[in-house]
Amino acid sequence: MKFRSLALPAAIASLTAVEVFAAGPRFLDARAFSMGGVGVASARPAAASFYNPALLAIEHKEKSDDFGMLLPSVMVIAQDEDEVYDRVDDFEDDYLDPFEQSLNTLETTNFATEAEARLAAEDFIDKSRALQQQLIEIDQDGLVADVGVGFSFLVPSKKFAAGIFGSGAARLASRVNYADDALIDGYLTDVQDALDGNGTTGNVLIDLNNVALNYDRDQDFESDVRVVGAGISQAGISLATSFEFSGQEIAIGLSPKIVNQIVYDYTSRVDDFEFDDVEDSEVKESHFNFDLGIASFLDRDRRWMAGLSVLNVLTHEMETEPFSNGTTPESIKIELEPTVLAGVSYQGDAYIIALDAELTERKAILNEDDRQFIGIGAEYDLFETMQFRLGARHNLAGSGDPVFTTGLGFTILGASLEVAALSSADANTVGAALQLGATF
Repeated sequence: MKFRSLALPAAIASLTAVEVFAAGPRFLDARAFSMGGVGVASARPAAASFYNPALLAIEHKEKSDDFGMLLPSVMVIAQDEDEVYDRVDDFEDDYLDPFEQSLNTLETTNFATEAEARLAAEDFIDKSRALQQQLIEIDQDGLVADVGVGFSFLVPSKKFAAGIFGSGAARLASRVNYADDALIDGYLTDVQDALDGNGTTGNVLIDLNNVALNYDRDQDFESDVRVVGAGISQAGISLATSFEFSGQEIAIGLSPKIVNQIVYDYTSRVDDFEFDDVEDSEVKESHFNFDLGIASFLDRDRRWMAGLSVLNVLTHEMETEPFSNGTTPESIKIELEPTVLAGVSYQGDAYIIALDAELTERKAILNEDDRQFIGIGAEYDLFETMQFRLGARHNLAGSGDPVFTTGLGFTILGASLEVAALSSADANTVGAALQLGATF
């Protein structure tokens, strides 16, 4: 039954692509992940390079002021705001199986009466339209997944701080393009004509008993699945120092780095999707870039801190080279543009509260929302051994609901283990992060 090749492989291809090739636009370490993504004015030295290199030259807690290391930190986020997974999960039982049963009845039964034949034909039309409507609703829907990994070795100092860091972040988006209305309408027309007495003989019973819709499992469909991925890996050094200006201590930081970008753009008919073919659309480029940051305490007690950073100061543009086993779509331009981040934090004796905002918008790579996040988070440190964290994060450029974050940290003799989780209220966006590190 070729409808199975139309719907299920499309959905399965989307799900498989996301699981195998998970992608994410920006790396977040596990601590920031659990605190709503904040870090511009609140990151520890070990993670400063990912948010604001100036934090390496800011005075931190005594036990956090000598050396910081992440080895490694990993994160993954999956978004299903269109509830594609639930639709796919129910698709076979609720739509495909009833359609197949109705078709089998119509084509194999030798009806004794016109009333019996009409009942079977009407049932087939109802099941076909329900199937068609569900496929239309899936059209343009898809799943999005992000993944990231990072490491660092950093030595903070108010005079001269330095260290090395690296991270990888990628995003994969998939979309189902349904384009077979005419095909299904043709099948419906054949049955409706026979039902209305407009068939080959004009006799409803004879025409319905002889109906042959010529389904072909191997027939090519126009519907397709498009998978677009964008990944960024970077490796560099972070340098920072602090100085006084008008009685105010100010820290500045610089992170020169080599950036590797990779993009994929693969389109396949839904009945011929092969995930291995995604690699045929791979395009790679490398270039030099750098990050800048500034941070300063706002009060004499060194409780309030503000920070500002610009990640990827130099714009770099890539264009996908679409690979398709059907109609080849237009290429997509993917730009690595400067991301401007601002943050403020308040440090208590055993807790910290922070707020971050992205001041620039990052464009979607396919049909997901653009991204411009604002986040708030808090951490309570119990005896410098166990850390409890909460946060929230909202995309100002999107239509989705806020996501809520939480996590735990465990620190023993300077070694740390961090775990974090993320979810929207409807659980259509979920994520997790894990991190090993050391801070002295």
